[in-house]
Amino acid sequence: MSKNISKLLGRKGLADNLFEKIKVGGETAALADHFLVGKSTIEGSESFYEFLDAKHQGKAAWVCEGTACMCSGNMEETRASLASQLGEDKVGSMICLGHCYEANAFHYAGQNFSGKDVNRPLSDLLKGGSHTEKSSRDQSGMNVRCVSRTQFLTGQDFDSLEQFSDALSTLFSRTTLDSLTEIKKSGLRGRGGAGFPTGIKWESCLLVESDIKYVVCNADEGDPGAFSDRYLMEQQAQRVIFGMLVAGWIIGSKEGVIYIRAEYPDSIRIILDTLSALRHGGLLGLNILNSGFDFDIKVVKGAGAYICGEETALIASIEGRRPEVDVRPPFPTNEGLYKKPTVLNNVESFAAIEQILVRGGDAYAAMGSAASCGTKLVSLDAGFVNPGLLEVEMGMPLSALIHTHGGGFKQETKALHIGGPLGGLVPVSKIETLTLDYETFDNAGFLLGHASIVCVPETFPMVKFLAHLFEFTAAESCGKCFPCRIGSVRGKEMFTAAITEKRLMDRDLLNDLLDTLEQGSLCALGGGLPLPIKNALQYFEAELSAYFQPVQERISLRDLS
Repeated sequence: MSKNISKLLGRKGLADNLFEKIKVGGETAALADHFLVGKSTIEGSESFYEFLDAKHQGKAAWVCEGTACMCSGNMEETRASLASQLGEDKVGSMICLGHCYEANAFHYAGQNFSGKDVNRPLSDLLKGGSHTEKSSRDQSGMNVRCVSRTQFLTGQDFDSLEQFSDALSTLFSRTTLDSLTEIKKSGLRGRGGAGFPTGIKWESCLLVESDIKYVVCNADEGDPGAFSDRYLMEQQAQRVIFGMLVAGWIIGSKEGVIYIRAEYPDSIRIILDTLSALRHGGLLGLNILNSGFDFDIKVVKGAGAYICGEETALIASIEGRRPEVDVRPPFPTNEGLYKKPTVLNNVESFAAIEQILVRGGDAYAAMGSAASCGTKLVSLDAGFVNPGLLEVEMGMPLSALIHTHGGGFKQETKALHIGGPLGGLVPVSKIETLTLDYETFDNAGFLLGHASIVCVPETFPMVKFLAHLFEFTAAESCGKCFPCRIGSVRGKEMFTAAITEKRLMDRDLLNDLLDTLEQGSLCALGGGLPLPIKNALQYFEAELSAYFQPVQERISLRDLS
């Protein structure tokens, strides 16, 4: 059914987009008639998104409840400060605003604030902006540093229309095969977490015959603790757009989409402004630089749904369908947006393309290891002495990243949550044994993912941290598969009861639940949740044992049954 609906919606295409009409509150029956779909399609989509809910729209400010802000210990202080000025019923919640390097983050009047902003009257914030002294930092307010031998992502040398034009002229002077070859030689792997080879993905889409193809940039960075995509959109916008244009040129696409989470208002504004400037300069649109190549990009703003970071849910969202995860195969390179061949990569993957083509694929591949090469952006949260964003060479020892470049921890820390809410929970005792690459993390039972690092303080109860992960998954599940939809709720119930009611958990029952989630979930939301839970059970057993039934008691209860 979804395949037929996608094709129906594809008749209108991006120019007449159902999702945008749903967000502005179009009349259901009229939209159904216009797009030739049932009213249930419209209602199913509209009812999914948090930001379209009346409860959300009734708030005036929203506190970030992402993992980094939670572990900072100041989340309740931020909520109390906003409630004292607006009233408790006017303060809601969001996850995540991408200000993890300062924490205390909140959204007010269409803007994001963090850090010491919570100590200022709201009326003053709108007059003078954020407290951050941006003259000594990157213009996004975060501390950005490159500790790699070569800058592929953080250099300030690709921000003018002249530079963009020169890069396009060079691109068009080569064949599409030459450019694709350099990208394949680079060994660039998708930087959104899955790590699939970018060149192979693009080649796969190139080889599919179709009159229409799409390029989609997944800018729905929703992993609490990650803010690398936000930096790239706000400070390296031309690099992101250029990478998408190269993909379009290689695969034979004329249209691209950047799907940006609504929680990043500055990213949306800056990307829109940059696209407008490029169109005005003749560097985007029809017959770019008289090359005969047409390509333009549409910005689609999300509406508050973490699951839209999953590629098939993101595609469904753009189309206007309910953003539920689809079964794969077919993969998006064969049947993607509107069931047409689609290249879909995250922001960092596209941003790397410009310098790969300038320096050559071999130069990129020479950094790091054969399987994990190039550079990677790493997000360090407010728990570090030197928080911010680092561009590092893949393969760097984690100990050097943490202690040398991150400056160590602000307070006693027992674990690092790396790679978002579904990433591995790394005890500090393992820091010396890991290097920053996909294979080392996988072999050790962890996950590099987006390379966001959140510090879990020694004083923060691990049982509370795990309850938070189940609660997050339960709230963000698309609901399509029952292991994730039901299992995340059962896990939340178990941990919440253990904390609030002193009801001891059955370890065997929890293990069964984790196995069901891992093996039965359609996507990495339910399938990835067990990883940090299992890490915690392995490395923090002494702390967690008080919340589980003793082994002998479990055996006797099972014998009785």
